[in-house]
Amino acid sequence: MNELVLERLYEAMEILIEQHINLSEMSEQKKQAIIRNDVNLLIELTTRESRLVKLISKTEEQRIAAVTDYCVESGLGTGAAATVSTIIRLIPNAHDKAKLIDLSQRLNELLTKLKALNEGNMKLLRYAAEFNEFSLHLLAGTDAQDYVYTRPDAQTGYGNGARAFDYRT
Repeated sequence: MNELVLERLYEAMEILIEQHINLSEMSEQKKQAIIRNDVNLLIELTTRESRLVKLISKTEEQRIAAVTDYCVESGLGTGAAATVSTIIRLIPNAHDKAKLIDLSQRLNELLTKLKALNEGNMKLLRYAAEFNEFSLHLLAGTDAQDYVYTRPDAQTGYGNGARAFDYRT
């Protein structure tokens, strides 16, 4: 009976690995879309990413159910001890143990990579937002100019607090 539960666990973890590989690829594509300022592609990727995250959530539920079932069948019951690490310690078969360790390590490596990619994308988005804000301030001027006194004959630019948009050509 434990073999069937282990097979369910292997299958769920292999699917999770594939899904996280796809998520990593999308994250790389999002990085390029951010760099190229391709908003339409970024929206499309975000929508696809949202769908994939929902699938990952369902697969994760299957993985958790398999872990819980294995622990129940092994006499541990349910609770906080129901983890893949617990199952690795319980499995007597060296082949099954090695396979589960491999799947667990691959999934952890993908999660670490994905976290780094997402942090990088968040930085790029912050930089892009800061650049856009800076550009808008350059075009529209800042309120700080209104509060600084300058002699009328020493004013440069548009003068009298006029902004780039206020200037007539």
